[in-house]
Amino acid sequence: MSGPIPAHIEPRKLVDREIVLEGTVATVKMPRLSALLDAPAGGVQVKLAFARDEQGIATLHGHYQTEVALICQRCLEQVVVPLDSQCDVGFVESDEAAKHLPKHYEPVIVDDEPLDLHALIEDELLLALPPVPMHPMETCEHPPGYTPDPVDIDEEPAEKPNPFSVLASLKRDT
Repeated sequence: MSGPIPAHIEPRKLVDREIVLEGTVATVKMPRLSALLDAPAGGVQVKLAFARDEQGIATLHGHYQTEVALICQRCLEQVVVPLDSQCDVGFVESDEAAKHLPKHYEPVIVDDEPLDLHALIEDELLLALPPVPMHPMETCEHPPGYTPDPVDIDEEPAEKPNPFSVLASLKRDT
């Protein structure tokens, strides 16, 4: 299926039919992500494949792509960061069942309520954000008005006393 990605789904039905959803989700529908951006982003390209694996576990393989504008932490100017994230989700009914999932699946607990798919996508994009967004070193400059601390080249570092010198006096000659 192509087109806009629905906000809420029933994962069991999509898994049983092995549905693949492709489309876009507007970042304005993701308030936590939008709050971190310097400028509004366009849509997020999403591909979601629902299926059962070899063990019969209901799964979702998701792939998300977008570009977001963040603040460079080196020069304090806007930097556009491409996000390309993938995830493998295992749908379970309880915390106990989540403990038995294979390690490569992220557990998502589902019940009778529809799953908030936009929140799941937003969580994956938040995890894909770089911890310290920066331009590449060769293109990034310091912010206007920044002056580095002067370094006195002629000054030799002072020799620090050895903290173990007191122990040397206690050492007995043999």
